[in-house]
Amino acid sequence: MYHFHLARNLRSLAFLLVAAALVTACGLLWWANRTGLPESWRTVIEREISKKGVHVKIARLSYLPLRGVIASKVRVFSDPAHRHEVSRVESVLLDFDKPKLARGIIDIVKIELKDAQLTLPIDPRDPQSPSLDVIGANGTLFMPGRRRLEIRNARGRIEGIEVALDARLIGYRQDGEPPPDKVPMMPYHETLARIMEELGRWQFDPHQPPELRISVEGNVNDPASISAKLALHAKSLEKNHHTLDDIAAEAEIIGDLITVTSLHATDSRGSLDGHFDYDIGDREGRFDVRSSLEIPRLLEAWLGVPPPREVIIGGGQTIEAAGDFRLDKDRIPQFRVTGHARCDSVRIRDVLFTTAQSAFSWRDGELFLRDLRLIRPDGEASGKAMIQWPLVRLALETNLPIPVGRPFFVGQQLEEVLNDFTERKGAEVKVTLEGGFSATDPKAWAYTGAARVKNVNYKGVPVNLAECRMALSHHELDFTAGNVIFNYQNYPLREAFNGPKQGTVKVARVRYDAASKIVDVEDVAGAVWAAPLVRLFAPKLADSLEIYRFHRPPELRGGGAVDITAAGRTALNISFSSEAPADYRFLGENLTLEKPVGKVAIRGERVTVDGLRCNVFDGPVAARFDDRGKGKLEGELSWTKLSLPALASTYGFQIKSGGNVTGRIEFALTDGQVSTMAGEGLLALNKMELFSVPIFGPLSPLISGVLNNRSLGFQQAKSAFFTFRIKDGILSSRDFRTTTPSLVFAGDGMVDLQELTFDMTLRMNARGLLGLITLPLRPFYGMFQFRGTGPLKNPKWENVMFTTPPEEQQQILRSTPKAKVVVGEE
Repeated sequence: MYHFHLARNLRSLAFLLVAAALVTACGLLWWANRTGLPESWRTVIEREISKKGVHVKIARLSYLPLRGVIASKVRVFSDPAHRHEVSRVESVLLDFDKPKLARGIIDIVKIELKDAQLTLPIDPRDPQSPSLDVIGANGTLFMPGRRRLEIRNARGRIEGIEVALDARLIGYRQDGEPPPDKVPMMPYHETLARIMEELGRWQFDPHQPPELRISVEGNVNDPASISAKLALHAKSLEKNHHTLDDIAAEAEIIGDLITVTSLHATDSRGSLDGHFDYDIGDREGRFDVRSSLEIPRLLEAWLGVPPPREVIIGGGQTIEAAGDFRLDKDRIPQFRVTGHARCDSVRIRDVLFTTAQSAFSWRDGELFLRDLRLIRPDGEASGKAMIQWPLVRLALETNLPIPVGRPFFVGQQLEEVLNDFTERKGAEVKVTLEGGFSATDPKAWAYTGAARVKNVNYKGVPVNLAECRMALSHHELDFTAGNVIFNYQNYPLREAFNGPKQGTVKVARVRYDAASKIVDVEDVAGAVWAAPLVRLFAPKLADSLEIYRFHRPPELRGGGAVDITAAGRTALNISFSSEAPADYRFLGENLTLEKPVGKVAIRGERVTVDGLRCNVFDGPVAARFDDRGKGKLEGELSWTKLSLPALASTYGFQIKSGGNVTGRIEFALTDGQVSTMAGEGLLALNKMELFSVPIFGPLSPLISGVLNNRSLGFQQAKSAFFTFRIKDGILSSRDFRTTTPSLVFAGDGMVDLQELTFDMTLRMNARGLLGLITLPLRPFYGMFQFRGTGPLKNPKWENVMFTTPPEEQQQILRSTPKAKVVVGEE
C-alpha cells in the first residue's frame, strides 16, 4: 500500500516538475522573444553568415519553437566593413546544422523567407540610388558550405511583376579586397536602373500580372562566370495607352552579354517576333525583328518616336529589320538598321495609297529608302530617298495622275501649274524627279527631271501630248526642250474648215520667275493655231487672237515674256506664215486672206499685227492691225488691183463687168462696231464699167435723157478715183472723179458704212458735145448735176439744179474728156 502511494506521489511530482519546466521554458522563451536573444548570439550568427560570403547586420533575434531562430530587420552588405548596403529584409528564418549545434558549433545551413518585404538598392555604393522593393517574398536560401549559395523557389512581386528566382552561386571571398568607397556605377546597375525606370511606365492587369522567371548560376567574385536565364510572360502590357497582348520572351545573361533568344508579342493589328543581344560593358548590341504590329503607335507610345506628320496608316503593317546599336555618353541609343517595310492603306497629305513599301537603312540619324513604291489603283511612284533631317533628298519616277500630286505642293507656285491641268479619257502621266526639300522651311526645295503627259487639258486647251525637261524650285519653274501636240478635235476653226486634228509645237524654254512673276518663253516654233498656244500662258490675250481665223495651223515662231500679274508687262513677239487662207472680219463681212504672212507683237493687253501680207479678192494686201485692248482696234491696209466682182460679191453687190480696185485705208473702231469707225484713205477703180454697178447704174438713162443722146448716157467709165474720210461710221468724199470718152464727172457725198446707204452729188461736164450749150451759166456752162440717195444696192438718182461745186471739184470739171465719141448714134 505504501509502495503504491509512493509511486503515485512520484508521478505527481514528476508531472509538476515537467509542468514547471514547461512553464519556465515558456516564460524564458517569452522573455527571450520579448527582449531578444543575447547580443552575443547575434554577433556569432552575423559572423557565421559572413563566412558564407554574405555580410549582414541583425537588429534582433527571436526563437519560434519547432521552426527556428527569427532574425528581424536584417541589413545585407557587400563588404565586411558594412559600408555598402545591398538590401534590407524585415525578417528571415534561420536554420542551423543541428549536429554541430549540439556540439556548440553554430553553422547556418538555411535562410527562409516567408511573405517578407525586401528593399534592394540598385547601386549598393550609392545610398541615394533607386531601390527595388520586393513584396511578398518567399523562398529558401541554402548555404551548404564552401561559399556556395542556393536559392530555391524564391518568389516575390517587384513593381507589380511576379518574379520567380532560382540560383546557384559561389559567394564573396573572405580575404578579398574591399571595394573602394567611390567607384562609377557598374553597367549592371545602370542597366537595372533603366529597366526599373521603364517598368514604372507600364500598366497591366493586377489580377493577371506579368511573370518573370530567373535562373542564375556563377561565381559572384567573377562576374564573367555568372550566367542567367530569364523567361517573361504577360497577358497584357500597356504604355501610354497602347497595349501589347500575349508577350513572351526568353533571355540569357552570360557575363556582360544579354541575349534575348526569343521575343513575341501581339496587338490588335498583328504580331512581333525578334531576337536581341546587348553587351553591357561595351554598351552595344544587335537585333533582328519581324513585325506586323501597328508600328507608328507602338513607336510613339513605347519609344517616344513621333509618327510621321500628315501620314495615316489604316491597314496592315509589316516590317523586317536587323541592325545594331550603341549607347552614347548620354545613354541615347545610336542605331544602324537595315530592313524592309510595307504598309497598306496609307494616307499621305490626304492622298490614299493602297500600298507603301520600301527597303530602308538607318545610320547615324540618317534614313535611306530604296526600292520605294507608293501604289494606287491608278498608278504608282517609285524611287529612293535620303532623309538627313530636316533635309530630304528624293529620286522618284511616277505615273500617278496629276490630281494626286497637288496636295504635295500646297502654297507653292507649282500648285497653280497643277491646278490648271484637267484630265481627259486615256490620260497618262510620267514624271521623273531628282532633288530635295527641307521639312522645316517650305521655301527650301528644288527638283530637276522630266515630265510627259498625254490626253490632258491645260487652262482649258486640249493637249494630246506634252513633254519637257524641267528644273523646279520655290524661286523658279524652268521647263526646257518642250514638245506639245495640241488636240484640235473640237476646236471651232478645225470644225469650220475641216482642219487637222492636231498640231505640234516645240518650245526651247518656258521659265517662271517667282520674284518678278514673269514667264519667259523662248523659241516657240511649230504649225499650230496661235490662240490655243497663247492661251497656255495668257488666256485673256488669246481671246483677242481668235479673230484671225486661219483655215490651217500657220507656221509660228516666237517668244517673249508673259506677265501673270495685272502690271501689263507682257511682251510677246510671234511671226506667222501660212500657205492656207485665213478669214478676217472687216466692215461686217468676212474676208478670206490667201497665204497670210505677218508678225504679232503683244504688249500688255495690246496686240499688234504688223507686216501682214496676203492676197484677197485676187490681189495683194498689206496691212497692220493694232488691238489696244478694251475693244479698241486700229488698222492700216493697202491693196492693189483687187477684183471688183469678188469684192462686190462679198459685200452683196451685183456688177455686170469686171475691174479692180486699188487703195489704202487707216481706221480705228471700238468693240467691232462700224458706227464707231474713224479714218481716212483713197480708192482707185480701174478696168470696169462704172455705170453698170448698182450705185451708178441708174445714172445711165438719166444722163441720156439730159443730153438727148442714148449713146452718151451709156458710155463706159473705165476708172475712178477719190479720197475719203470716215467719222462715226460715215465715209465722206469731196473729190470723186471719173470720165468717159466724152464726159467728165466729179462728185461728193457720204456713205453710212453700217446702214449701207449713201447720199451723193455727182456733177457732169458735157462741154465739147457738137457745140451743145445746155446751161449758159458761166463759168460752168455745159455742166449738169445729179443726186443719188438710198441703199447702195438700189439707189435713186435724179437730175437737180446745178450748184457751185466744191473747190476740189472745179479743176476736175474743167478738165477735158480723155476721148471723143461719134455723136448721133442711137
